[in-house]
Amino acid sequence: MKSESVENIVVDEVHGRTYVVMADRTLTDGELYRAIRIEILRRGNPPARGERLVISHSGPSKSKGAAEAPGATPK
Repeated sequence: MKSESVENIVVDEVHGRTYVVMADRTLTDGELYRAIRIEILRRGNPPARGERLVISHSGPSKSKGAAEAPGATPK
């Protein structure tokens, strides 16, 4: 069975950059901007003017402790 990817494209006209986030579905605005922000932080510098950045998005990544209430004791 062929796995299809959806191109979620964001164009930053102010900085002249294009971000393409490849995912298995159409992402929400929040998911898109989070994936872009994480990738820029991982790279250590923003893309150059006119650069096209292609990012693979594998789905939501939640740490184990993220769903727990603040102050809860781990089991």
